[in-house]
Amino acid sequence: MPAHGDWRYEIDLHPAQWRFPAGRSWIAGWLYAGPERAAADIRAWVDDRPFLGLCGLPRPEIERRLLGRDGPPHAGFSFLLEPHRGARWLRLDACDQEGRWEEIHRQEIAAAPDAVPAPAAPPLGSAISDLLIVLLRARRTDPSTPWSQLAGEVLAAHRAAPLNALPNPPFYGALEEPTQTGRTRYGRLPVTGWLAHRERTIVRLTAFADPLQPVPLLYGLPRHDVSGRFGGLRNAGLAQFTGQVDLPAALPQPIGLKIFAELDDGRRELVFHQRFRPQAVAGAEPALPARSLATFLRAAGALHAAARRQHLPGGGWSARITALRNAWHTYRMNAPMRRPATVPRVESRFPAQARHPLEVILVSHNLNLEGAPLFGCEYALHLAALPGWRVRAAAAQDGPVRRRFEAAGIPVEILPVAPLVTARTPLEFDRALAVLARSLDWTRADLIVANTMVAFWAVHLARHLRKPALLYVHETAPVSRFFGPQLAPALIGRVEEAFGLASRVGFIAAATLAVHARLERRGNFRLLPSWIDTTGIDRFAATHDRLALRRQHGLSADATIFANVGSVCERKGQHVFVRAIERFERDLAGAGQALPPRQYLMVGARVGDYLDSLCQEITLRRLTNIILIEETPEPNDFYAASDIFVCSSFEESFPRVLMEAAAFRLPIVSTNVDGVAEMLSADDAWLVPPGDAALLAAAMRAAWDAHLAGDRSRAECAARVVTGKFRAERNLPLHAALAADAADHGRR
Repeated sequence: MPAHGDWRYEIDLHPAQWRFPAGRSWIAGWLYAGPERAAADIRAWVDDRPFLGLCGLPRPEIERRLLGRDGPPHAGFSFLLEPHRGARWLRLDACDQEGRWEEIHRQEIAAAPDAVPAPAAPPLGSAISDLLIVLLRARRTDPSTPWSQLAGEVLAAHRAAPLNALPNPPFYGALEEPTQTGRTRYGRLPVTGWLAHRERTIVRLTAFADPLQPVPLLYGLPRHDVSGRFGGLRNAGLAQFTGQVDLPAALPQPIGLKIFAELDDGRRELVFHQRFRPQAVAGAEPALPARSLATFLRAAGALHAAARRQHLPGGGWSARITALRNAWHTYRMNAPMRRPATVPRVESRFPAQARHPLEVILVSHNLNLEGAPLFGCEYALHLAALPGWRVRAAAAQDGPVRRRFEAAGIPVEILPVAPLVTARTPLEFDRALAVLARSLDWTRADLIVANTMVAFWAVHLARHLRKPALLYVHETAPVSRFFGPQLAPALIGRVEEAFGLASRVGFIAAATLAVHARLERRGNFRLLPSWIDTTGIDRFAATHDRLALRRQHGLSADATIFANVGSVCERKGQHVFVRAIERFERDLAGAGQALPPRQYLMVGARVGDYLDSLCQEITLRRLTNIILIEETPEPNDFYAASDIFVCSSFEESFPRVLMEAAAFRLPIVSTNVDGVAEMLSADDAWLVPPGDAALLAAAMRAAWDAHLAGDRSRAECAARVVTGKFRAERNLPLHAALAADAADHGRR
């Protein structure tokens, strides 16, 4: 049994004496690196030509010997190779689920004299543009790996010939999504298609992208076009399948998706293998390094050197220069900037009587029970309590937060903004803006506050009405990517203009400011801390009994409760939470001892496709201890009733829910995204990368172990941080000062 590092392997199918006949030949074997490390991909090099193979194929006899059970991880692999005339060496590389490639085997070979000649490598040409962006993202993800190695891997992934698989009779079917490109939303890949068998009944379909994480697909949905076109297939009218597959960020690209079918006689066979490159239509793409011409030139040099090592022509100078210009434009437009030293923090407060009172109109994109509208409501209530200040609220969409405004005596106006956000051209936008402006009586307003980037149109409205504007930005995503699915491309410029037109632009996270720093004009950006009502939370905790709250909401009295509070939506990553729960529960079941029961709360469910898909996943995984709770104006009940808090978000500027959890002194497990690191450190919480169910499960296990041991050190540290830095009494006056400054600046 050969071995290389952690990898043990055997190649048990290959041409005799490694002498390849003309044409294509199969190579197959098995590969194993332990129960927690698995081959996510495998690659063969014939001299300097790369080929991708199939890996993660079932080899029950090997898995039982090495694992003591059937996989996953599955150990088998195979290649279909056609060595060229004169080929001398075969090399095999394996890549684990963390994206680490490693050579495991090198073999001298011979090809038949009548084998095909080595094909000429096509010039890189315009592909250089995309490859540079891929290389820059790889550098941000893995800064410790040398540029030369990263560039070599990027080129190998670009060049490697893929090996895909389609159903063979007696299976019939089609994989409709993904194709060569997989459209992802917050780390999830939609998988759809149909499959039927001529003789047997298909009882289950399972998909793999991560070799350690099988994903059951929903199978047996109606598909009438199949039964009409393919006679003689079993259950052809119920051949449709669908599902969502998580894609951990470290998976090597192009990603290989495998789908296995289990038949009613117990057989399990590979029916689809599709290579694809993910394209994010929602959610964060892999991050780019901070904008730097030196970094860009370093990447370009590394890519050029790697191309020479792999004997790849770069193409004509004109094509290369154009590609470099395109890559620089993409990098410059999307890379975060290092925060300029000139961007001041708002640190001074003012006595209310020292500034003349203002009339403020707060504009929000909606009035749902979400972080930004709640931020806006508390902000408006604070301003309205200042002597002489008057506040009105407006929104594009009504919602339950309206009652909080009106209870405080703040009038609310719902604005008809659909013509603005559905405009196809800037001219259409401007005409719709003029119509809206004529319908409003905002002549007495001293300041218009646009709460979130989604309400960018309110800044243009303020400009049309000749009023100062303050724009709060809570979105840590470049304008073009955030609004790509929502607005006509011609309107992206109008969003970016709003950053320059606003008298002041407020940010509560430096990470968010860095993303938008290139849009600053005339020094109008400001950074200031967020807030949380710690006094009110302390009062609530002191006056509510934990067990009584559990009884009130039908929760177990003796279970350890993990709570995930926040709108149930793709951005919040509850689908990753579900998969982490499955892994966590499986690990606990393997411990072989009696343990306290667990319950998992998801507070903030709202009707829609995402909730439907989440319920399907929970059912398919047979997780009976997950409780979905509708959006509620009283989330404090669930903080106070819980033991551990989990945030699984993909994007968060400065999450309110983490401040609330910390104020309730809950141990926190959270994805370390955007502004989270500005709030909590590893001393305060268990922090993990977004989208990785395995690491989230491991962090939940660590928090669980600490909870059972009575270790509350992280929870107490987090509470001290939040109480010390983010008390409402301390920070809300800073936001009032920013409003006054924006109004004063706009009058000049």
